[in-house]
Amino acid sequence: MMITTRLKSMLVLSLCLTTLIIIVFAGLKFLQQQSLDKLTYITELDESVEVLRSRLWVLQEFRDSDALMQTEATLLQLKKQLTIAEPMQPSNNIYVLNLRRMVNNLSSLLAIASADIVSQPHQGITSANGMLTARFNITIQTMSEELTKLQRQVLDQSAKQQAFILLIAVIVLLIGSVVLVLLTISTLNSFNQSLQGLTAGIVRLTQGDLGNEIKINSKNELATVIQQFNTMSKRLFETTVKKDALQQEVYEQTKQLTLQTERLKYVAEHDDLTGLYSRSAFERQIDTALARCQRTHSLAAMLFIDLDKFKQVNDTLGHDVGDWVLVTVANRLQHTLRSSDICGRLGGDEFVVWLEPINGIDEIQMVTEKIIDHLSPTILYEETEVNLTVSIGIAVYPNDDIGRLRLIRVADENMYSAKKVAGNSFCFSQFVSKKLINLHLESSDRLQP
Repeated sequence: MMITTRLKSMLVLSLCLTTLIIIVFAGLKFLQQQSLDKLTYITELDESVEVLRSRLWVLQEFRDSDALMQTEATLLQLKKQLTIAEPMQPSNNIYVLNLRRMVNNLSSLLAIASADIVSQPHQGITSANGMLTARFNITIQTMSEELTKLQRQVLDQSAKQQAFILLIAVIVLLIGSVVLVLLTISTLNSFNQSLQGLTAGIVRLTQGDLGNEIKINSKNELATVIQQFNTMSKRLFETTVKKDALQQEVYEQTKQLTLQTERLKYVAEHDDLTGLYSRSAFERQIDTALARCQRTHSLAAMLFIDLDKFKQVNDTLGHDVGDWVLVTVANRLQHTLRSSDICGRLGGDEFVVWLEPINGIDEIQMVTEKIIDHLSPTILYEETEVNLTVSIGIAVYPNDDIGRLRLIRVADENMYSAKKVAGNSFCFSQFVSKKLINLHLESSDRLQP
């Protein structure tokens, strides 16, 4: 039998035993509550009988109409209690019937007592009043005895029922526990036997014995593992023979794979034409940079660079010249920026630069002017000269925003504002530009306030 099958059987058996215990406790609780209800009912009847006993004593002692009315009311209440008899079982009905009969006898005796209440009482036990009193006392005493018997019967029935339920539960639990223990022992033996064989095989394998084969003695999940282990050992032995040749081949393939992986990673993260970061790679770099700036509370800037009238170059001089211009611009940007700065190409003639760290707004302006100075010289392609100007929009972190998309958007908007000025212009956001006017009046011809 499979180990999982045995474990499932053990689980089901455990759940059944647990359910049985819960049912037994629930049954015992129900029987206890039932017995409690019966005993409470009997106690109420006993209290009513005692009250009736006291009423009858008062009636016999004083023989007045008030005592008679109180006795009749108590007797009527007792009769109603006996009429209900809800908690009682059929086996207890004989006692309830006897009590009802006695109550009826008391009603008859009370009628006789009420008829004789106006006459003078006669002394002596042989008198009519004495005989009536004796009948009352005997009936009341008999009712008390019947109630005691009924109470004893209820207790005996409850004890027998609880003992029977406990006996059945103990027998079932004992049988289930024995089966569970036997099943557990059998499962452990099967598991240990297979595990010991597998462990011994692994030890021999670690010692270099590749030709060992583990014998399968039990059909369980570990037998499948042992079979796979034997197959592995056999193939490992065959593989070891060709180890040197395979190691060399693996080394060469690993080397080629590493080079291909690096190449694919580079192609995935860099623009094919310029070698700058692609849009997706640039965005990932910026997300990392923004987290770093937020942690260190650093100042940074996003530069959005657009080549003015680049479309005319493509249309008039051809795409080869246009591509050469883009490559040249990318090279000049890389030589202008620091190693900590990030440069990428969003597409077409649009470039983005992330400056970090910077010490202030004036440093951003200085770097921007330096970029313009390095991009302004004539670009020579064979015998063709290309002169371009650039427009740069600047977004400052955290002054303009702290999110990547918003910073790029602000820089893009400022770039379009810079295009409204003559070539080689740059533009900050309006509130930043006002600050720069006060700091660098000599560069006001390049600012868009």
